[in-house]
Amino acid sequence: MRNDLTPFRTVRELLVNRDEVLMSNAVGVDGQLYEDSVENLTAILAMEQDYKDMLQALHDVDAYLAPEGDEEDVYIYARAIVKRAIAKAKGD
Repeated sequence: MRNDLTPFRTVRELLVNRDEVLMSNAVGVDGQLYEDSVENLTAILAMEQDYKDMLQALHDVDAYLAPEGDEEDVYIYARAIVKRAIAKAKGD
């Protein structure tokens, strides 16, 4: 997964120019998406599972913190879950 914001450029350009798609930097005069636009949109689609994993990690933290328990253990467990989510977001 890419760690920069390049994939969002294509989406932003398509939304800003949605009534004049041919004038967008994402689409050529023939109406076809440029190769880098296809790559960017594919990268965004590839992020879907990572975001689902991060959301699940947050649900895990919430579920774990709900019951009463030893505060030190909760802290260590919560940090481990958050660190896994951050690593996943970075593509590690």
